[in-house]
Amino acid sequence: MTKTATVSRRHRRAQLNAMGYLKIKKQLSPLSPEGRELRESLRSSAKEAKEAHEKRIMEQLEEQLAQKVESLKETWKQIGYDDAEIEMLSEAFFIASVKNKQTLREDKKASRKLMKQAKDSLIERLNANS
Repeated sequence: MTKTATVSRRHRRAQLNAMGYLKIKKQLSPLSPEGRELRESLRSSAKEAKEAHEKRIMEQLEEQLAQKVESLKETWKQIGYDDAEIEMLSEAFFIASVKNKQTLREDKKASRKLMKQAKDSLIERLNANS
């Protein structure tokens, strides 16, 4: 497949069918060297397409999270948080936003701890000024 390979299995199969690969694959024995080579090449191209798709999805997710954090930073700045507290809050946001089944509970605790530290710091700073 090419760099512009479609990710959907349906589209990929339609392309292979249009190029005649599926007909050839059907005619070849799975144990023949040509059959193994064809299947391996199809498998590797599908794997490359899947990895490219996953990479695109991760980049889109990172971009969306970065935009969200920028808007949240403005909001936090208006509330009165300073730069160190905003960094704590943004770290807590990233920890809470990215879900990992194995570390979900620990991530949630760490996120809440960072948010509490930032809030306590803000309250302490505001009370010291009063």
